[in-house]
Amino acid sequence: MGVTTGLEIEHYVAKSVALDLAFEWTNLLPACHECNTAKGEFDHRNAVLKPDDEDPELHFWINMATGELEANPTLDEPSRRRAEETIRVLNLQRGGLCNNRVLLMQRMRRWLERASRAGRLSPRLQEEWEELVHPAAEYKLVLRWLLELHGESELADEDRRRFQAPTIRR
Repeated sequence: MGVTTGLEIEHYVAKSVALDLAFEWTNLLPACHECNTAKGEFDHRNAVLKPDDEDPELHFWINMATGELEANPTLDEPSRRRAEETIRVLNLQRGGLCNNRVLLMQRMRRWLERASRAGRLSPRLQEEWEELVHPAAEYKLVLRWLLELHGESELADEDRRRFQAPTIRR
């Protein structure tokens, strides 16, 4: 199951901790069933990142061989601890997540190699790019992290813009 399938409403501060926040918009986040279940009613006391207030891209690095998340080594000590606590509490090292991160990194590396060799985007490469940067595509952290790692900041920024742009559904 992916991040964009089977979404549930996650309470950043658990209802058991602060019932008065149960219907507060700023306390509600989309989460996959596994993350929502992993955190459960745990009182993390603000030790878990809040992705609508804190950019996860700045807090995590990805082990390219295993797909495991790591705290960004440039973080100060309190931020590093929060990143590590987020990984632990939400069980972000689950096998399926790590495997999917590796698969996306492999796909993205192949796309970058083909795009570099071609010199311009063929219709097929453009079609693949549109799939990768679609706002509903999963693992945005992985995509942008790899683009930045390969010196493609402009492409990472394009994905950020597309993700943040409002979409009209009909």
